[in-house]
Amino acid sequence: MKKTAVVMLALAMTMVASACGSSTPAPAANSQSGGQGAQSNAGAQSGAKPEEKKEVAGTINLYTSEAQDLVNDMIADFKKKNPKVDVKIFRSGTGDVISKMEAEKTAGKIQADVIWFADVDYFSTLAKNNLLLKYDSPEAKNLDKRYAYEDGKYYEVRQIFNVIGYNTAKIKKAPTSWKDLAGADFKGKVAIANPNYSGAAFQTLATFVNDKGLGWDYFNTLKNNGVKFEQSNGNLASKLSSGEYYGVSVVDFMVRNAKNSGSPVDIAWPSEGAVLIPTPVGIINDSANKEPAQKLVDYLLSQDGQKFFVKQGYIPVKTDVGSPEGSPKLDTIKVFPLDMDFISKNRDSIKKKFLETFADAK
Repeated sequence: MKKTAVVMLALAMTMVASACGSSTPAPAANSQSGGQGAQSNAGAQSGAKPEEKKEVAGTINLYTSEAQDLVNDMIADFKKKNPKVDVKIFRSGTGDVISKMEAEKTAGKIQADVIWFADVDYFSTLAKNNLLLKYDSPEAKNLDKRYAYEDGKYYEVRQIFNVIGYNTAKIKKAPTSWKDLAGADFKGKVAIANPNYSGAAFQTLATFVNDKGLGWDYFNTLKNNGVKFEQSNGNLASKLSSGEYYGVSVVDFMVRNAKNSGSPVDIAWPSEGAVLIPTPVGIINDSANKEPAQKLVDYLLSQDGQKFFVKQGYIPVKTDVGSPEGSPKLDTIKVFPLDMDFISKNRDSIKKKFLETFADAK
């Protein structure tokens, strides 16, 4: 009896084991799947995570002549995407920005990390002296080559044109020529920015001086017509909207934005041409904060940055992001030739003669 009981118990245990084994099918004989499963299990057991992208951090100094409110908004959008990068902004007219940089250079080191203002000739001088970092931004991969200066040492990030802005409540017939600003309708009510302060104004002055149809004679006619001066394009746009000035030489986006906001102003694209105002951005070569500086350049050239420029009223350098309300198609804009060689060689003499012609310019 005891022997029979033992045999029966052994048989019962064998049956239970067989039933438990049959509840989980054996894996298929596939060495590839078995290897993947083993790797997956090993990864799960070790707690390994996919490699995370490094978030760039640091503080950069930006020297710029951009409109204060617009550059503040642009940097705020940049920081949303790069929260660990702080940007300290020094903002003034192009002339003041250059003076600050020259003083710092004399003292031993330019304190800016990124520079962005309206004097492409000065950028060229910095590049020739190996003071600008060559940076192949991934966002410039499909950028028109004309916007990547000297093979990526500095970039154009959006387009600005100097045009005629006029007050539609004061001037019923739109001007068609730069020479109209020297006419009776604008006498004592015409203004330009001081080229010793504004980079856009100096670019315009030098371009006109180099043009056979305008030259210094044009500025003498403006003087005889009671031309006034403002330090910045922002002041011109504001006083044009208020009616203090009937016509001004000013950058296009400011008039376009004022018009879209309801001010009685409009843009005239002169028959002689508008003046293209390069306002490049570059990184100082010995910056101690190159990585966050590169992030800022990347952002300005990115789809997000370009769309933000459109939102601010600028014409972007990447046409696939659209264009601001009221802006013309680029292929319809007539522009003066950009003669950087002439400007570089005659910069000092042009400024000297301007001061002699307009001793009261502020």
